[in-house]
Amino acid sequence: MKKDIHPQLYKDTKVTCACGNTFVTMSTLPEITVDICSVCHPFFTGQQKFIDTEGRIQKFQKKMQAAKETKPTASKKKRGKKLDKDSDKPASLKDMLTNARTNQ
Repeated sequence: MKKDIHPQLYKDTKVTCACGNTFVTMSTLPEITVDICSVCHPFFTGQQKFIDTEGRIQKFQKKMQAAKETKPTASKKKRGKKLDKDSDKPASLKDMLTNARTNQ
């Protein structure tokens, strides 16, 4: 093994969960904090709860509320809209063919 390239190994790393549970393990970090552990995880406890540490649910609800309150912008142009009467271009293929037959 090469010397001075490996990280330091801490044999007594203290892991602290958001629920208050703590345990000791080995790691390259001296102390670790986690959001969920085996004591409070829904898979092991059988209880479902929302873990929303970053406010994702509130952020989503805020976006939905803003979308409901705002009015829709100008609608998209309708397909097949006829051109101005001043223009000599036909509005559709049918008009173009009709014009071609009458001009013969």
